[in-house]
Amino acid sequence: MTKTAKFLIIPLFATVCCTTVPSHEVQSSPPPAQPVTDEEETTPSPTPHAAPILLRAPPEGFVDLATFIPGLRLDIRYHTADNFTGAPVTGYGAPGAWFLEKPARALGKVQEELQEQGYGLLVYDAYRPRRGTLAMVAWAERTGQEQLLNNGYIARRSGHNHGNTIDLTLVDAQTGAVIDMGTPWDTLTKRSHTFKVEGEALQNRLILKRAMENHGFTYYFREWWHFQMKMEGTRFRDVPYSCFEADEGNWTAPSGWATPGYTMPSSWPENVRCPSQ
Repeated sequence: MTKTAKFLIIPLFATVCCTTVPSHEVQSSPPPAQPVTDEEETTPSPTPHAAPILLRAPPEGFVDLATFIPGLRLDIRYHTADNFTGAPVTGYGAPGAWFLEKPARALGKVQEELQEQGYGLLVYDAYRPRRGTLAMVAWAERTGQEQLLNNGYIARRSGHNHGNTIDLTLVDAQTGAVIDMGTPWDTLTKRSHTFKVEGEALQNRLILKRAMENHGFTYYFREWWHFQMKMEGTRFRDVPYSCFEADEGNWTAPSGWATPGYTMPSSWPENVRCPSQ
C-alpha cells in the first residue's frame, strides 16, 4: 500500500519543514482527506529507507529500528499520502522509525518470540515528531472531524512524541503478508477496539497483544495496533526524520492549516541536497 514519494522543491519546506495513550505545499489538486472507513487491509510493500543523506541520525537515546532489529519490516505511510490525512505528514520527510533504546530492545524480544510462532512485526509508526501530531490535529479541525479528537482516536498530546509508543501489526514471517486483524491500521472507528471483532481476527489481535505484554508493553483498547512502554523521564521531541525539514525548535506551523479548505502538499521536495553534501 505504500507509495513511492516524489520530491518537489517548495518554499514552505525552507522554513517548515494522538491523549498520551494512542493515538505539506503543492496546491495542484492534492488528494482529498481520506474518509475513516473499515476497508480491508492488503499486503504492503514495506517502505525502504530514503537515501541515507536524507534521513537524519536518531536523537541521543534513540535507535533506528530498521537496523536495530533483524527482520523487522517497516511501512511508514505518514511519509506518503497513503494515510488518513490524505497527504504526507509534517515531520516525515524521510521514511524512518526511531525508538528509545529500552523499548527497542524489548521489541526485539517480541520479534524473536513471534518468529518462533511463524510471525513477524510490521511497524507503521514509532517515534513521531511533535509537529506530526499537530498536523493530525489540524487535519481533524479543518475537515470537521473534531470527534476523533474528543473520542480518543487522534491525540493532541501523543506518547509517540516521547519515543516509547509504537503502531504495528503481525505479518507472515516468510512472505511478509499482513495477518488479518479485522480492520486496517488507522481505521478510526469502534471496530478497531481490541475486543470489537470475533473469530480469527480477534485471535490474531490477542497474539500480538500477549507478545507485546510479555515484554513490558501496554495496549490501548481503542487501537489494536497501538502499544506503549511506560517510562519515567521521557519528554516530547520535535526532531524531524528528514535533514531538509526545520530543526527542532525552529519549526513553525503553516498559517491557516487548521482552516477548512486548506490543502497540504501532496509530495515532498524533489532533488533535495542536505547541508553535508
